[in-house]
Amino acid sequence: MCYVEGGGQTWRPPFILHVMANIFQRAAKLFRARVGPDDYASVLAHSGLYAPTKAGVSITDKTAMSIAAVYACVNKIASTLAQLNLDLIRMDGRSRERVRNHYGYYVTQVRPNRYCTPYEFWETIIAHAVLRGAGHALIERGASGEAVSMTILHPDDVERREKDGSYVYRIRNEFTAQPDDVLEIFNLHRASPIAVHRENIGLSKAVQDYGAEYFGNGGQMTGVLSSDQPLKSEQMQIIQQSWNKSATTSGTKLLPFGFRYNRIGITPDEAQFINTRRLQAEEICRIFSVPPSLIQLDTQSTFNNVEQQTLQFTRHTLTPWARRIEQELNRKLLTTFDQADMEFSFRMADLHRGDMAGRAAFYQQGIQHGWLSVNEVRGMENLNPTTGGDQHMCPVNMVALDQFGEYSNQLTNQNNGTEQTE
Repeated sequence: MCYVEGGGQTWRPPFILHVMANIFQRAAKLFRARVGPDDYASVLAHSGLYAPTKAGVSITDKTAMSIAAVYACVNKIASTLAQLNLDLIRMDGRSRERVRNHYGYYVTQVRPNRYCTPYEFWETIIAHAVLRGAGHALIERGASGEAVSMTILHPDDVERREKDGSYVYRIRNEFTAQPDDVLEIFNLHRASPIAVHRENIGLSKAVQDYGAEYFGNGGQMTGVLSSDQPLKSEQMQIIQQSWNKSATTSGTKLLPFGFRYNRIGITPDEAQFINTRRLQAEEICRIFSVPPSLIQLDTQSTFNNVEQQTLQFTRHTLTPWARRIEQELNRKLLTTFDQADMEFSFRMADLHRGDMAGRAAFYQQGIQHGWLSVNEVRGMENLNPTTGGDQHMCPVNMVALDQFGEYSNQLTNQNNGTEQTE
């Protein structure tokens, strides 16, 4: 509070000024937290003061998500990873065992927090990372340091600050969290694809807005009414209002005598409207590394190339995101002692299960060649084990090379014995 002293008296500002100052300070704090500190382009874009793209539209994460291709790509990556099982594996030599009685498994696959399910948690975190460049969750720990819950943080509420050669997280401009207490899943350089490719996505939004405006006007293009006769301002106003009113309805338009209509826009066909929309959708697929067929874009796809695109999506898009998440969980949810023989792992094999016929052939090969047992297959299909199903089998016509001589001698002796019996 400011006091001004003079003439032996102290002047105090009216109470209403204190109230207004408090309101402005809170509004400025909230606005700064939402758009980010010292980000000139973001401030102007969020406030709507100017369009930051050359296409003439303002692009933020919300306006970008109104584009079908952006929404489809983000949803495809986030929902696909969220549906996968995330196992906590204990390794003992060559043996691998799934662990369930561990707090790390509980907060990642049972109850991350009291507000959402594991699927909703991972879908939101991954969507933040894909769309905004980074997804965050605040890790709350118990008395002995174990993680008891993970709460989703909005990207605008988290600021990473460098401090003494390290860094801390400033949460909602209210408190500071140490690096080990914030789960952070980020892409290349923590850069938002919306910000990096603002011009490209802005063109897609402009094309979408153009189509909406064209069909909203009943398919009529912008034009000019001209006349050879001089008109008074009142006459021009009446004619203009009459024409604009008639332009909002479909049907034949009647020009006043002596007037001509000159179109000043181009038709969607001349602008290659459909091809432009398709090209921009493909560009967005390139940005997020999602095959066009997976968002129902490629109408000329065949079964074989769609299968290859799905495999490509798994290898080059989902697997890198899965590895980021696994390593971040290993680093921040497991103690140094646990890290020696435990790790988190997405069950990526679920993405390759295919149809029933393909799975049946896969299981048959595994059982026949001994690298799968009957009970392992039943477990993959969520079926109870059966008696004797843990036994691994192998083909009788296969033998190890170092035992081939002994096996050959046995066959020879058997054949000789058969001939003598005859």
